[in-house]
Amino acid sequence: MAKTLILETIASEMPTGVIVLDKNGTALYANTFFLKSFPVDGGVEGRHISSIMENANLLKTIDSFLEKRGGNSIDIEINDGSRHFNAHIVPLKDKGEFSLLLFLQDITEEKRVETIKKDFVANVSHELRTPLASIKGYSETLLDGGMDDKETLREFLRVIDRHATRMARLIDDLLILSRLESHQMAIVSAPMDLSELITSSTKGFEKQARDKGISITSEPTDELPKVLGDRDRLEQVMVNLLDNAIKYTPSGGRVLVRALKLDGGVRVDVVDTGIGIPAGDIPRIFERFYRVDKARSRELGGTGLGLAIVKHIIQGHNGRLQVESAPGKGSTFSFFLRSAG
Repeated sequence: MAKTLILETIASEMPTGVIVLDKNGTALYANTFFLKSFPVDGGVEGRHISSIMENANLLKTIDSFLEKRGGNSIDIEINDGSRHFNAHIVPLKDKGEFSLLLFLQDITEEKRVETIKKDFVANVSHELRTPLASIKGYSETLLDGGMDDKETLREFLRVIDRHATRMARLIDDLLILSRLESHQMAIVSAPMDLSELITSSTKGFEKQARDKGISITSEPTDELPKVLGDRDRLEQVMVNLLDNAIKYTPSGGRVLVRALKLDGGVRVDVVDTGIGIPAGDIPRIFERFYRVDKARSRELGGTGLGLAIVKHIIQGHNGRLQVESAPGKGSTFSFFLRSAG
């Protein structure tokens, strides 16, 4: 088998883009990955690189190699809209002939993960800084003589306790989310009764709802089939959804939990008559730390992680999660689980 055919076959199967340019910057060859990443009608052979790729920094670097007819291979990062590539440029000389090889590795996913990590660190730092500043400020005031007034002492300690509780809740949610994302928190599915979970979860929030002047009810669920699920994890889902529903529903509103038998499983709806969510925010509400109204969420004690936890638990059950909402008209959060038999 000819070496040329072997090399072309290898290049065509590489998960890296390859394009070969002659001394004038005209394309001589491009592999399959490159052609998929930078499609050109009629192919790239015979076209100048500037008509194939538009990144100014890359074109400037290529021009420099072509002018010098040589140099040492270099790496540069380029972006093409939402995509990111690592470009490895290698000059070749063979019997006086000069050509240039360009290897493009798609690093879009690496950049996305890097951005998520940076945002995560920034968000955690921000979320912890506010309660820590309050705790430090009130503590210093007490140490500077504020303890002499019992009423002031009691009020300041209440504030310190509230912020310490918020920090503890945030750390607990971070640990849960970390274990879910790293699959260290095993989801052990077994046939279970959703009716019992819905009833117990709803009863557990009756006092919180009553204190806020909200009615909370669940529809009869006697005819539901058993589903495959991890009760402890699904209880976390119900707790987070009910807690959110009550937090964002004004006094006089209502929260309803219902379950419907569907083909192949059961859908659970948590319906509220709360403030609702703008359409533009709905695609992002399951992201970590994303809040529609940041000030209101912090005032109500939210960590910004509850819905991210819900998403990971339902995904771990191979279930489906959706939300319907409109400002001023309330929200319906739904999840679907497969039946056990």
